Amino acid sequence: MKKTKNIKVNREVVEDIICNKCGQSLLVLDEGIKDYSGLIEYEIIGGYCSPVFADCSKYTFSLCEKCLNELFKTFKIPAYQEE
Repeated sequence: MKKTKNIKVNREVVEDIICNKCGQSLLVLDEGIKDYSGLIEYEIIGGYCSPVFADCSKYTFSLCEKCLNELFKTFKIPAYQEE
């Protein structure tokens, strides 16, 4: 026999992921299945002696596919794409 006990669990539930650049949702519904697309919760850390970012400061952001594509178009050397 299985003996059970109800416990209260505090957990974080993701309601949505928003693009930091344009403010749009990264949520995609495909045949009723909830998913997200784009660059989700990407993290960079400023290196020592960085002229732009503070030493060891962590930055977290998300980009939708449209904004990510716009960023790629600004690259002088294209991003590597593997098919």
